[in-house]
Amino acid sequence: MSNNAIISYLGENKPNLISQITSYLTEIEGQFSGVTFATLGRVCELTMIYQKADKQNFDEIEKGLENLESSKNGEFQIKPLETFRDDGPTTKITHRIVLSGEDQKGLLNKIIKTLDDNNALIIRMNTEKIKFSDKTQYICRFAISIRDENAPECLSQMVKVAGEMKLTFRYETS
Repeated sequence: MSNNAIISYLGENKPNLISQITSYLTEIEGQFSGVTFATLGRVCELTMIYQKADKQNFDEIEKGLENLESSKNGEFQIKPLETFRDDGPTTKITHRIVLSGEDQKGLLNKIIKTLDDNNALIIRMNTEKIKFSDKTQYICRFAISIRDENAPECLSQMVKVAGEMKLTFRYETS
């Protein structure tokens, strides 16, 4: 059996949640990488790649996590990974993209499809709606990996989408 797994937590965001989880996992001599965390309202999601020590098993780890005070009302899921490498071309962020503007039906789908059509791999994605009395502002942030030869066309297409949808567009290279 593999020593690698994806550990996910879904539940209420409480004080000390992340520190209790990472402290516990460190104390049992494992290592984590590729950690992501997001809060949506009062609910949060924490996901990480975890490499356990040989003497631990994933059932024991899950029970230990469920007994932490800050995570008692949440839900953990641990899925073993038979093979895993946390390096390679799909983990390298080459560009960070931000689009913002008035919320519109199909906005996120159009952006993602444009990235897909131009061979960009989404490494991280975050969207946020900010409501004002007269409109809703929508902000999309992407960290992508794209080959040098595909980047100019991809960015050109993103500018085109931004123009069509009246969005502000900016990017930076990593």
